[in-house]
Amino acid sequence: MTDSQLVTDGHPSTPESPHPRGSDRAPLDPTDEAPVTAAAKRRAREREARRESILDAAEALLARTGPRTLTMDDVAREATLSKGALYLYFPGKDALIAAVAERRLAAQLPDLRASAEGATTGLERLLELMNHFMKRFVNDPAIFRTMVEWLLEPRVDDLSEDFAAYRARVAEVFGLLFEAIERGKRDGSIRNDIDTMHQALQIWSSSLGVLLMHHNAEGMKKRVLVPLDFARLPELHTETIRRALANDGGAR
Repeated sequence: MTDSQLVTDGHPSTPESPHPRGSDRAPLDPTDEAPVTAAAKRRAREREARRESILDAAEALLARTGPRTLTMDDVAREATLSKGALYLYFPGKDALIAAVAERRLAAQLPDLRASAEGATTGLERLLELMNHFMKRFVNDPAIFRTMVEWLLEPRVDDLSEDFAAYRARVAEVFGLLFEAIERGKRDGSIRNDIDTMHQALQIWSSSLGVLLMHHNAEGMKKRVLVPLDFARLPELHTETIRRALANDGGAR
C-alpha cells in the first residue's frame, strides 16, 4: 500500500475501518440513546418534584405570615435547601409568589368553569361564577389575605416567566367573566350598554372590597357602631350586581 493510499486529504484511513475518519466507534444504534433519554426524563421529574416542594413550602409560609414579610431565606429553610439552590428555580420573591398563585388558579379553574355549566343565560352564568369566587375566598381567609397584601405591594417584579404564566391564568379568569357578560348581552339577559371589560374589572374589585369587610367583621364592628350582619354581604353583593346588569331593570 502506498503512502497516498494511507492518507486521504491529510487524514489517516485504513482499509479495515469503515467508520468516518477521526472516529473509532461504530455508528450509534438507536437503542444507545435510550439510557440518555431515560436519565434526562428522570432529571426532569426530579426537578419538577423539587419545584413542587418549594411551592408547597412557600404556600405554607404565605398562609402563616403573608407575602409582605416573606423572604427567600425563609422559603429555603422551609424547603430544606440552600438559598443558592432556590434561586436556580425562582429568580426572586415575586416570581415565587406568582408561581404559587398560578398553581392555585390552574387547580381551581376547572371547578370555576363547571360551576356555571348549568346556566341558561349569560347573566345566570356570571352570577354563578361570582358565587363560586366569593365562596372560595369566604372559606379560605389566608389565601384572600395573601392575595390582597400582594396586590397592595407598590412594586413587583413582573419580568419573570413565572409572572407571565400567572398573568396568563388571571387572563383566563377574566375571560370567563368577559364571556359571560358578552353572552348575556347577546341573549338579552344583560343590558347591551354595558362596557364588558370594565364591568368585569368592577365586579372583581368590588368583590374584593366585600370580602375584606366580611373577613374583618370584628374590626369593622368596632368602627361602625350599628348592628350589622357582615356575613350577609357576599349575598347582597351578588344581588346588587344582578339588579345592576339585568336587562329588565332587575325584575328577574
